[in-house]
Amino acid sequence: MATAAQIIANQLNAQHSTGPRTEAGKQAVSRNALAHGLAAKKFFVSEADKAVFAEFREALAEHYHPATDHEHALLEELAETKWRCRTARIMESSFFEIVIKQQCEADPSLSREHALARVFVDEALQKRMRLIMRYLAAAERSADKARIELERVIVLRLREEQTRAELEAMMAMRAPAIATPSQQPPTHEPANRVCSAPPQRR
Repeated sequence: MATAAQIIANQLNAQHSTGPRTEAGKQAVSRNALAHGLAAKKFFVSEADKAVFAEFREALAEHYHPATDHEHALLEELAETKWRCRTARIMESSFFEIVIKQQCEADPSLSREHALARVFVDEALQKRMRLIMRYLAAAERSADKARIELERVIVLRLREEQTRAELEAMMAMRAPAIATPSQQPPTHEPANRVCSAPPQRR
């Protein structure tokens, strides 16, 4: 259990880490989130990637064939979360390439494998790598959640449609065949029919 002195010290430390206070500092932090789009609350796609993202979303639509507004919304969420996964993987790969290049420039005798191993012994590099891995894990969880929900909703709709079709087919088979007036054969009285006279009384 923390002592009174430790509680006071923690409160004082918290006052020094309240985030940026100036407008310039706040804008800088917001740009950090938009730089890669992984921490941004609003989905972000650069102008250069908008066409690629549109093709990616269209491919998902062709695969799942959403039919309702809810399904379209879930598909949009799936496209965005999977795009975040793509961005995080590109960042992860680029990070390792940058580390290898920097380490090899500092020590040309290092192989790529030895240069990459520096990530796991350098505290600063480990901190950056853990940040990227955290973004990637969060994006993958969100993508899996969106995919599962979309597939669940589509399966429920297809089951309802199949059940409705089977019920309609069953009702059609059980319905009695009632002839319409136009289908009923016409009845004609004989033209030469002679009415018999009533019997005479005697």
